[in-house]
Parts: sequence; C-alpha cells; structure tokens
Amino acid sequence: MIKGSSERENGESGAGPLDHSATWPLLFRLRHYANAVWAENIKEWKLELTYPLDFLRSLIDPVVYLLPYVLYGIALVGGRFSPNLQKLVGTTDIVSFITIGYIFIGFMNMALWAMGFSLRKEQMYGTLEPVFAAPVPRWVFTMGMSMHSILHQFLMIVAQLIFILAVFSLKVNPLGLLPSLAMIGLMLVALYGIGMIMASTTLLFKQGWLISEALGSLLMVVTPIAYPLAVLPVFMQKVALAVPTTYGILTARHFLLGEQMGFSVLTAFVRVAILCVIWVVFGLVVFTVIDKSTRRSGTLSHY
Repeated sequence: MIKGSSERENGESGAGPLDHSATWPLLFRLRHYANAVWAENIKEWKLELTYPLDFLRSLIDPVVYLLPYVLYGIALVGGRFSPNLQKLVGTTDIVSFITIGYIFIGFMNMALWAMGFSLRKEQMYGTLEPVFAAPVPRWVFTMGMSMHSILHQFLMIVAQLIFILAVFSLKVNPLGLLPSLAMIGLMLVALYGIGMIMASTTLLFKQGWLISEALGSLLMVVTPIAYPLAVLPVFMQKVALAVPTTYGILTARHFLLGEQMGFSVLTAFVRVAILCVIWVVFGLVVFTVIDKSTRRSGTLSHY
C-alpha cells in the first residue's frame, strides 16, 4: 500500500527517476498548464471546422459589418478625406481611420462574447462538468478558449484587411506595424481579465449574454472606434480612459496614421500595463468567487 501510494503520488506530480519536476516544480506546472491551454484551443478548432460554411460566414460577417461605417462616413464627409477630421486628430483619411478602429470591435467581442459563450456551449454540450474536472485551475481552461478566440479574430482581421485593401486601399505607415502589435498584445492581456468576468457570469446567470450585451454596447459607445475621442462628452471621455481598447485604438492609429492622442506613447503603454494588472486580477477574483459559489450551491450543471 505504501509503495502504491508512493507511485501514485509520483504519477500525479509528474516526478520520476529522470524527471526534474521536484527541482523545478513551477516550470513543469507551467508546461502542464500550457498543454491544457493548447488542448482546449485544438478542441475548439475541431468543433468549429466541423461546420465549414458557418466558419466561412464568421470570416465574411466582419466585412459586412464594417461597410456601413465606412460608407456612412464617406457620405457624411462627402469623400474619403476630411479636413475636420484632420483638425481633431491630425489625419484626413476617414477610411483608414474607421477601418483600424473597427478592427478593435473584434477584440472586444472576443473578450465579451467568445470566452463567455464558450462556457455556455459546454453547458449545452453537457461537457462543462467533465471539462472543469480536469486537473488544472479553471482560469487555464478559459485561457484555452481565449487562445482560440484570439487566433480566430486574427483570421477575421485578415479577411477585413484584404477586402479594404482590394476596394479602398489603406494608407498607413508600415513602420508603425510592430509597435502597434506590441500595444495590441498588451491590450489583449487586459481584455482577458474582462473575458474572465464575462465567462463567470455564464456560471451564475446561465444566460450571460445579457450582461455581455449591456457591457458590449457601453464599450462600443465610449471606445473611439469610428470617431475621435474629442467628440464624446467629457464624462464619457473619462470612462473611455479606463478601457484598454481606447488606448489600443488611439496608439495603433497614432503609429499607423499619425493620430494625435493628447498624451505620450509611453503614457499609453504605462496606463495599459496598469489596466492589465487591474482587470486581470479583478477578473480572476470574480471568476474564482463565482466558481466556488456555484459549486458550493450545486448549480454548476443547471441549464
């Protein structure tokens, strides 16, 4: 019994005669978590690609949603270039301005909808409890969903950019691509925290889309997607500065189009880094509290 217990303990910890997990437990734990994240990502892709027409529709939809913004902007301005836009932000190209801004709607949708609805899908499939029984923390499971959502979102962005380049052509500074991607990467960390909150609402309310809809509508208004931040009322501008996507959009357009932000690039990166810590910690705390509450009350499997 002692020998069997010892072997079982070694098996659970991953330690063996040639295994250094006892020496570097954190490293092997992180590798274990990374394998779980990758497995969840692959599972989501297999499910999604099972229905190729639906997957193709998901790539076309963003282009269809983008067109009204672009065409409406051109109609109001009376052309592609706007002197008034240049006075507000320092660039005249309204098509490039709106396109770059609209791309960030997808990242918000990823945090608000994709991660939260993934838990709802597991409930509908009847697999939420088995998945949650995996020997990894719950946040690792949501990271796998987030990884799939981010990769899917990048495919949608590529489809949008190909269409816009073919029809309108974007006028951007190619030297701004790398710093823009750096800001986007930092912004995604903060959005992961928001996504954790949205995922936890599914456990609590089951129909978590109600909260996602309300929060998503608010974020779309305060985030300067298709209009400059300066046109918002002062109190809404203050709300916008607490949202990571605001800095992501402004900084990306600053690098790519030369948009004037009203603060330095360093300030933007520092503020997003602070928002990353705030949103991720808050998201993990909310998710942990709600997860424990639903398991304690026995409502995790309730539909």
